[in-house]
Amino acid sequence: MKNKRVVKKINWQNIVTIFLAIFGIILIFSFIDYLIHSLKEAFAVPDYYFRNKIIFGAIWGFVVYLLIKRFKISLFVKSLIFSAAISIVLQFRYYLEGYPKDFVFLFLGIHFVILFIVSLVSFKLIEKFKL
Repeated sequence: MKNKRVVKKINWQNIVTIFLAIFGIILIFSFIDYLIHSLKEAFAVPDYYFRNKIIFGAIWGFVVYLLIKRFKISLFVKSLIFSAAISIVLQFRYYLEGYPKDFVFLFLGIHFVILFIVSLVSFKLIEKFKL
């Protein structure tokens, strides 16, 4: 008996669409974060902060989404995992760059809330369109 391997064809259109959706989530998140950082001088960050957030957030977000997409969990839980993973990774990087702990923990919470709301809405749309 021959060993038949089932090879699932990769749907590149779906992969690109998912990446663009994750990129959109990160762009919306970064814009809201920009507004929050603009509220007080104590929240001010250099311009590269947002560029890096978009680049690394999109890459990590894409990886995390592909991993959690496989599990049969609710959109709420997917959004929680996605938001927590991205927030923690980004804030850990900022901590390593020398941002004060108070700042890092404050924005860990803010980033999580923003990402959770944006990702929950976006994941509902992704599910609706079966991506």
